[in-house]
Amino acid sequence: MPALTSRMTFNGCAENKALLKGLILLSLMTTLLACSVNGSVPVSELPQPPSERINHHWVSEGETLYAIAWRYDIDPMTLARTNGLANPFTVFEGQKLSLLLEMTPSAVAALKKSKRELTAEPKRERKPTAMTVAPQLKSNPSSLGSWYWPANGRLSKRFTQAKNAAHKGIDISGRYGQPVSSANNGIVVYSGSGLPAYGKLLIIKHSDSYLSAYAHNSRLFVSIGAKVQAGEKIAEIGKSGTTHDHLHFEIRKNGKPINPLSLLPKK
Repeated sequence: MPALTSRMTFNGCAENKALLKGLILLSLMTTLLACSVNGSVPVSELPQPPSERINHHWVSEGETLYAIAWRYDIDPMTLARTNGLANPFTVFEGQKLSLLLEMTPSAVAALKKSKRELTAEPKRERKPTAMTVAPQLKSNPSSLGSWYWPANGRLSKRFTQAKNAAHKGIDISGRYGQPVSSANNGIVVYSGSGLPAYGKLLIIKHSDSYLSAYAHNSRLFVSIGAKVQAGEKIAEIGKSGTTHDHLHFEIRKNGKPINPLSLLPKK
């Protein structure tokens, strides 16, 4: 009789353990389901589905071709060719641009069509706003002048080539309202605050290869299409979109970030 009791007790414990494990598993599944429904699982921790790759961009008010290329780290000239855009690379609010950088037959046809439209009378129903017209600039990297530091101050953050790094330039610490100067001769191709994480931003085109950007300003003194000279005041340091006064400065060659210190004079 004691042996039978022992076996019954053992079997009862095993069943209780199995039941307990089942309850724990059910509780975990319920919690995860509630998190996904209530949105308490951070989106940043969820894997990005392959189907969510961005292949197109819809032009918003105030955007230019150069600002869009900057947003996606691509060469603006290649973006223009892909979408059949010829000088002056005008884009329209609501226009759909392909980010698949290749010259497809349809893109070639669109390029020929855009060239014909440039010589024809513009359509009244699709007049772009002044901010969406990118100015022409005919110059080569070999014709660039000397590069200048865009602001005086301590180098507070350096350029990094780490993969997927969010920081693609340098930070120069300064005081609120301190002058920001153009690092080289060029034409302003973007002036505004439409790019996330840049605050009040200026983008200057120096040639078909080189662009520079000046972010987190408190005030902007030049608009799209303005010709600027190296050392000319274009903005004032601020902290738009950040917590401290500084200038974030970038240089890109053919759409790719490069280390500004490789071009700027040594201090």
